[in-house]
Amino acid sequence: MTELEQTENTFGSEEELKATIERLADRIQALTDSTAGKVEDVAEAQQMAQTIKPHIDRLASLNALLLPIDRIVAKRHQIHDLNVRIEDDIAAVEDITRSLSNTEDPLLSDLNNEIAAVKQDRKLYIEESSASKSRKISLTKRKRKARSESLEILPIEERFSRILSERFISLDTIQSVFSVSFSSAQVQKYQQNLEQLWNTLFSKSEFRPYVEQSALEPLTKAFSDYAILFRTALLQESEPTTLSSLREYFPGFFIQGQSRGMWYSKQSFYHTPMRKPHWALIDKQYLNCTFKKPSLRLKMYAKANGLPLKMVRQKTALEDTYDRIATELTLRERFFDNCNSITGTVYTDTTAGQEKQVFLYYKDHCIRISGKSGIPHWKPNRPRWPGLLPTIALPY
Repeated sequence: MTELEQTENTFGSEEELKATIERLADRIQALTDSTAGKVEDVAEAQQMAQTIKPHIDRLASLNALLLPIDRIVAKRHQIHDLNVRIEDDIAAVEDITRSLSNTEDPLLSDLNNEIAAVKQDRKLYIEESSASKSRKISLTKRKRKARSESLEILPIEERFSRILSERFISLDTIQSVFSVSFSSAQVQKYQQNLEQLWNTLFSKSEFRPYVEQSALEPLTKAFSDYAILFRTALLQESEPTTLSSLREYFPGFFIQGQSRGMWYSKQSFYHTPMRKPHWALIDKQYLNCTFKKPSLRLKMYAKANGLPLKMVRQKTALEDTYDRIATELTLRERFFDNCNSITGTVYTDTTAGQEKQVFLYYKDHCIRISGKSGIPHWKPNRPRWPGLLPTIALPY
């Protein structure tokens, strides 16, 4: 029996298998060397290479299973550092591929597809099925006709309404829900800001053909998990928008009759007003922050969507609460997926002098506001993942 046949039929210990593979590997390596003992039979050499590959794959798999991952990434911050390095590596590869963008290399195309798949972290995109690709080609051919049918000839609020339907919460709706009145000058200014948001989102190459042709179906699908609303800095009777005023006007959203549940009423952020009125594109799904800091998640989200980092924001406790009230009263349903929503609001515990993070979640049909040091962890008795609800805001 030849050594090759013996290898195919032997499944002894890992050490024996490894030794056999190493001997065969040496013989294969020798094929490229001008040394004695070179295998002259090319057919046999090819057969050896094909036969040895499954065993090498098996060894690699076993080695991966035996690798002591828990010792390599024993601490959470090590995983975070790894994510940062991966993000930097992706950015470096992107820079290289951009300099080669004029080539028609299929390998380069595959690489760009792989990068896109890695970066698709809550990315606003149109699913490129074969049908949508052919439709896109058809749209390009009809560019001249598209100019007369484009969504962009419509008033700005109607454009967003066509795409998001009731999930576009207009200025009129905000005025009705929060009993506030905007002057004509304010309305004009806010609509100009909304136009800026439109240009930022729909200047993207993947959206342009559909906008020009008023192809609503793929656009609606792309934004199916998003809503747009206006965050007003004033409520009824020109009272500043704060957590305190929201609780006063919408008490049903908050826990009642328990001072312990209202611990935050003694904190300064409870009376801090909305910084300035602005439009916000809000995501119903959260970015999981189990292993990644919110700042890194925002960076990845901004990069994936080609947006300025300062435009992609972490909500404050006030903005998070405002969004929940506005969407639920308008849509008649709870819009956001439940999680331990990590906000950008922090406070100092006067007893311990320690800075703590504020986060929100739903419980018993109420918005709960909690605080702790660090990021909350998932627990079986509190099955809510630590997450970030991102905002794309204008003006920023």
